Amino acid sequence: METEVTTTDQATEQTLQQESQSDSNVDYKALYLDEVNNSKKLRKRSQDAETKVTEFTTAQETNKVKQMKEQEQFQELSEELQKKLDSTLPYREKWEAHEATQREKYLSKLPKADRERLANEKLDTLEYIVSLQDKAEPQSSPKHAPGLSRNTDLGNNKPYAQMNYDEKKAHHARVLSEQGITQI
Repeated sequence: METEVTTTDQATEQTLQQESQSDSNVDYKALYLDEVNNSKKLRKRSQDAETKVTEFTTAQETNKVKQMKEQEQFQELSEELQKKLDSTLPYREKWEAHEATQREKYLSKLPKADRERLANEKLDTLEYIVSLQDKAEPQSSPKHAPGLSRNTDLGNNKPYAQMNYDEKKAHHARVLSEQGITQI
């Protein structure tokens, strides 16, 4: 018995010495990849177990319903189904209210002529139509900015050297006004 303990102590000492010596030669990338593969394997196993549990519980419920039907326990079956229905009704009401507000929001963005025709469409379809309409709307006209002059360049694209005195004067005035510099 004592020899077994001493041999295991010696074995652990040797492994510790080997680990300290081999720390400089460790391939961390390979260890990381092994750990990633192990993690993937464990995750897949966990997901498989979860699906089996859900399948089993649904199968159990259906078997219970079948047995109750066979045993003509309709009253208990009716009570159980009513409990399930009662637990889902608030969610249904919330969804219907949400869908109605979204539908109204999308329909309000459409022209009046199209509202009646598209009132019975699916919510996704309405959302798509409104998004297309928003993209197709033209840009609004430019806003008025007091103090800024309009661009009155009527095709005077002559080189500066070929301009006469009045054209040069107009060109300088236009450039200065575009830069926001007032003339004296």
